[in-house]
Amino acid sequence: MRFLDSMFIALAMYSKLPVPQVEWDKKSMAYALAFFPIVGILCGSWLLIWCWLAEALNFGSFMRAVGALLGSLIITGGIHLDGFCDVTDALSSWQTRERRLEILKDSHIGAFALIGASCYLLAYLAIWTEIETDINICYFIGQGYVLCRVLSGLSIVWLRCAKTSGLAATFASAADKKGVTFFLLFWLAYVLVTIFYINWFWAVCGLLVAALCFAYYRWLAYSKFGGINGDLAGWFLQLLELNWLLLVLLLQKLPQLI
Repeated sequence: MRFLDSMFIALAMYSKLPVPQVEWDKKSMAYALAFFPIVGILCGSWLLIWCWLAEALNFGSFMRAVGALLGSLIITGGIHLDGFCDVTDALSSWQTRERRLEILKDSHIGAFALIGASCYLLAYLAIWTEIETDINICYFIGQGYVLCRVLSGLSIVWLRCAKTSGLAATFASAADKKGVTFFLLFWLAYVLVTIFYINWFWAVCGLLVAALCFAYYRWLAYSKFGGINGDLAGWFLQLLELNWLLLVLLLQKLPQLI
């Protein structure tokens, strides 16, 4: 029952799926982050269904790209994009660390957040319109959704939090660190097996991109904010998701340059 409650909390927090309401106490939240990658599975499943439907109905590349983008946003409710906007606003302020942390808590959207979100969504759509999809490509991109959430979850569990309050700190303090880490590493093993089965060279490139994004995320969080929080974890997830798509596009175009 504890694991079921943790799963419901994870889905309620990180998705817009209708799930039973449970009490958010330390016991029920202990394994919530272990179920975070399920949201990535749902996003990947939508991608497979949508690409199949787009092919069956002979949709153009732009329609396919819009469906891929909106499906993920609808499933997650845009929670991670909200974090991306908050971090963009904070970084663009060029204020002190304390002021940047205050900006992260501000519920109002700033001009730089709007500009950043617009650029992000345009880049996402542009990349998607250029990607040639088949079932293996969709599987590879879908595993990227899972990997983003595995690494984001591990960062919440193991990286230093910027403050002792906030959702990230709450999830981190409530988590059974060893248990959650075990489950997230299991998810990581699943992703590795899948992407190496699809294409070992693409898998190596993908892991390199993920490692670079994670290293940059850690450096940025520690140097600019004194640690991580929920907004930064969401910012990282969006950063890796976009770079994962960009990697797929570049690997598809690479043979044309050789």
